[in-house]
Amino acid sequence: MKKHILFVDDEQSLALLGADLLEDYGFQVTCAYHGRQALDVFTGQSDAFDLVVTDESMPEMSGIELAQELFRISPQTPVILCSGHMLTMQEEGIDQTNIINVLAKTDVCLKLPAFLERLFADS
Repeated sequence: MKKHILFVDDEQSLALLGADLLEDYGFQVTCAYHGRQALDVFTGQSDAFDLVVTDESMPEMSGIELAQELFRISPQTPVILCSGHMLTMQEEGIDQTNIINVLAKTDVCLKLPAFLERLFADS
């Protein structure tokens, strides 16, 4: 069964690009274009998603804030945070999430597929 990923980015073109990339690697992908939309989609079907990949800088709700809300709903669902800025696993609020990795947006195409292959290797 294909792993299902919720891909969140307020830049629709980047979300669709990420979805195409992950679909090429055999994943099922649902896109959301802002944090609130992602939260609504996830709340309705949290068991359907194996992973969430989210942008950090979005209007109304940051990626860390989204990850905090997702953690309250489904603490076992891993989250990968992507950012155009230099972020680390030490960011404020990250300890109240299930963020398992932080990637620079410029590294998503290069590093995300290999990371996901390792993450899902045993499942």
